[in-house]
Amino acid sequence: MCDPTKCYNVSVTIKRRRKPEKDLYEPIKKFLCSEFDARYGNCYLERTDRRNPSEKVKEAIPKDKDIIMAALPNKKPDLMGFYNDCGDKKLITVEIKLGAIKLEDVYQAKLYGDLFSAKYALLISTVQVPQLIKRLHKALHIFNLSRGERTIYIGQWQGKPHNEVIKDSWCPDSPF
Repeated sequence: MCDPTKCYNVSVTIKRRRKPEKDLYEPIKKFLCSEFDARYGNCYLERTDRRNPSEKVKEAIPKDKDIIMAALPNKKPDLMGFYNDCGDKKLITVEIKLGAIKLEDVYQAKLYGDLFSAKYALLISTVQVPQLIKRLHKALHIFNLSRGERTIYIGQWQGKPHNEVIKDSWCPDSPF
């Protein structure tokens, strides 16, 4: 037996540090703006993870939905914005996750999409959409927002050097 004053166990575990989620916001924002610009033209996205949307984004929020900011002061999508569709601003909400998507992540993205009546509610993860989540959607339509014509789109982010959502990773299909 070791004398505690002379013997000690040196065990060091080196954990691999993951970049914080916020490090993905700018490259994902840039990618999404590029994709929406290519499809519709004139897309605008901004970080809203720690602050309320700017006046520019608030203009795109339906007037009957502006109370949401007061009701959810500490819960907002990571990115929020809009694109112009024939002069009509269509809202986009984006939730970004490191690691595997969990059911609560789907419902968080769904919450934002429903509350803000977003045309596009996106959930982007750094890993592939788990089969369990896909099966749950197939059985229960968990990606559908409250109004049936809208859905959550989930994609897998591929970082440097590509900085894009993998094209065939979108689930249930590509929003673009």
